[in-house]
Amino acid sequence: MLGTRLLIENPHALPATEVLRHLDVDAELGLDDVEVIRRRSLVGRNALAGRKKLPAWAILVDQVRSAVVVLLVAAAVAGLLIGEVVEAAAVAVVLVINTIVGFATELRAVRSMEALRRLAATVADVEREDRRDELDAVELVPGDIISVEGGDHVPADARLIEASDLTVDEAALTGESEPVAKTVDAVAVDAPLAERTGMLYLGTTVRAGRGRAVVVATGTATEVGRIAEMAASTETMQAPLQAGLERLGRTLSLVVVGVAGALAGLALLRGLDLHEIIEVSIALAVAIVPEGLPAVATLTLTVGMRRMARHRALVRRLPTVETLGSTTVIASDKTGTLTANRMQVVDVALAEGADEQRLWQSAVLCNDADIAPDGDPVGDPTEVALLHAAQNAGTDWRHLRKQHPRCDEVPFDPATKRMAVVTDTHVHTKGAPEVLLDPHRHTELLSAADDMGGRALRTLVIASGPAPGHPVDDQSLLAAAEVLGVVGLADPPRPAAIEAVKACHQAGIRVVMITGDQPRTAAAVADQLGLHAQQPVTGAELDRLDDTALARVIDQTDVYARVAPEHKLRLVQALQTAGHTVAVTGDGVNDAPALRQADVGVAMGRTGTDVAREAADIVLTTDDFSTIEHAVAEGRRVFDNIRRFGQYLFSWHLAVVLVVTAAIALGADAPLAGLMILWNNIIIDVIPSFALALEPSSDDAMRHPPRPKNEPVLGAATLRRILTQGALVGSVGLTSYLLATTTMNLDLDTARTMTFVTLTTAQLLAVFNARTDTGSGFRGATANPYLWAALALTTALETIALTVPDLRNLLGLTTLGAASWTTALALATLPLLLTQSSRILRIPRTREVARQHRA
Repeated sequence: MLGTRLLIENPHALPATEVLRHLDVDAELGLDDVEVIRRRSLVGRNALAGRKKLPAWAILVDQVRSAVVVLLVAAAVAGLLIGEVVEAAAVAVVLVINTIVGFATELRAVRSMEALRRLAATVADVEREDRRDELDAVELVPGDIISVEGGDHVPADARLIEASDLTVDEAALTGESEPVAKTVDAVAVDAPLAERTGMLYLGTTVRAGRGRAVVVATGTATEVGRIAEMAASTETMQAPLQAGLERLGRTLSLVVVGVAGALAGLALLRGLDLHEIIEVSIALAVAIVPEGLPAVATLTLTVGMRRMARHRALVRRLPTVETLGSTTVIASDKTGTLTANRMQVVDVALAEGADEQRLWQSAVLCNDADIAPDGDPVGDPTEVALLHAAQNAGTDWRHLRKQHPRCDEVPFDPATKRMAVVTDTHVHTKGAPEVLLDPHRHTELLSAADDMGGRALRTLVIASGPAPGHPVDDQSLLAAAEVLGVVGLADPPRPAAIEAVKACHQAGIRVVMITGDQPRTAAAVADQLGLHAQQPVTGAELDRLDDTALARVIDQTDVYARVAPEHKLRLVQALQTAGHTVAVTGDGVNDAPALRQADVGVAMGRTGTDVAREAADIVLTTDDFSTIEHAVAEGRRVFDNIRRFGQYLFSWHLAVVLVVTAAIALGADAPLAGLMILWNNIIIDVIPSFALALEPSSDDAMRHPPRPKNEPVLGAATLRRILTQGALVGSVGLTSYLLATTTMNLDLDTARTMTFVTLTTAQLLAVFNARTDTGSGFRGATANPYLWAALALTTALETIALTVPDLRNLLGLTTLGAASWTTALALATLPLLLTQSSRILRIPRTREVARQHRA
């Protein structure tokens, strides 16, 4: 029976006395200790379920679950079975290196995020057994009587039973940009969360005033707890790069099995023994499997992650770096993300003959806010904004307050919408225009106030006059003040956000604002940002739309207001269903489910809540929307570079497969030994590929639309270049081998060495073919110092392989004569010369096509 009483539906719609009766608690005495223990046994502690720390072993397992790794393990096992211990050991070394690189990088990202979490405990002011005490908020139970005042964090969901000038900042929960004035009155059952003025909610902050309330929900039963559970139950989306590499790995598995089987059949027809067949098949499998792919892909993403960190973006999941590059829609919260979540005076209209300095003097004297020496604001954001504006206008408000101490006051009341302060000689007032302006005397000021309201500004009238010499009622005191002017305040867009939205539009990325704030405010901010804001769609309107109607709305509307977490989540899902890659930004608890559902969730680290940061893939330590623009550009650079090294890497493997397969089909011995292939796979795959992965971003990275979501990592154009380059390098390698074994009559070891040199040099030079799709591959090469370092290091390692006797013998290489060197190097230059020559010949045609396109 007691457990049932602790569950209250819609406490915001019930009178406070009814809530107290339902919870069986006396507001003057509070609960006794026995009852507290009994209730805690039913509802548990007032805490949210913490996200489990990801163990190191789980991160390690993730590194070895790819198809490429499985293939390498199979090759190593097969090598051991036929006694090729050296080859098996070499493959195992590659596996270990790949795994360590991926594990170390992922572990660092995960642990960096864990270090960011704030662990500060909330303290609650509780009344129990007719005594008042401060307790850890986790000890609260439904029915506890709590007290709050300015600066306190609300420790649980509670129904107000007393409120005195109480305002609460609920931006983190509802998206409401202005503090909400609280009362003890009940509201309608269907009132949105942001309009439940008789409630306090866990995670919000009291800005000013005092209040007493009875706790109605704790832990996961609170609004914050409900949202956190919704976020935890939402499935995270797989990054396009992850999906692409997994598809590629599965395809490679089939190719390896098919080609190795075909080659084994061909070898059987030639009468080779079983041991030789297996050895050749393993060599070919090693030739196909890109051993360096996991390492280079991981390192590429790691570099992208670190570059993003320099722009104040902490990446939690590596593949997210690349996913940003394919983002087509950024769904952003308004308050604290697109705006600074800091009220500012943006307009002033003076009364006829009024002095602006006098207006600012009254604005700071009729003001309860303060600014700490370290710059932190204390009090209502609107009043803090007046202090800043007065200071910017040259008013020393601290000195002014000392000169004119407060003698009397009429506190602000949400019902009357005004306050007044009496100093030594004057009365200073501020309030709503409809309260302080006379329709007959202040027509111009009323018009100005209406204009400001049309721009979604919060308007305040400032007035001042000689104080009456004798005690008077509040109305007479207010009447003594003469109106000085109207100020308009707003939480304006960040200047950097305006430019960032423009850059996103140029890049073909749509920006959508999803906020819990009022429609008029959302529309005004959206208009300043350059979004389509003619008619914002509200959460209530979304509730009336079925999925078909919603699909039409999301194509036409960029602004959504007064939305709940469920609405944000549904909007993100609808955009994803429409084929978009969606990035969601936010800082509040109400953003968490959408952050987790998004392809990329971006949380604000400085002002963001723990719940939002836990749900996100990326945390911005600057809380600045413009950081996302840099992150998207970095994501595009990463993907372009993945394609560059993908083309380079796979063209090499194709070349080796072609040489080996063609030679065996022609009845010759394998032109390369297994260890030669594996050595070059490690050297050629990793070092030049990584240099390509470090290519700087092109100037037009943010001037073209994002790639389609389902476009593979290696698209049709890239595959054509892989086939072309692979065929060119393979052809010169095969030509070198056939010349060595026929025309030059070299022995097998020397012929293999000559083929090794030809293939290695040709592929090393082909790095310039992979740098760009069109034009000269040498253009801008000096901007990437890593490229030249990679060429030098690779050349040095290949020279060591050819000159150090022990390593040369292990790989099956030998020394070459002058004629062999000349032939090998001459053949090796052909792929580079042919590719660059064809591109130079295509340049005039490319320019003509571009000219026609512009025309």
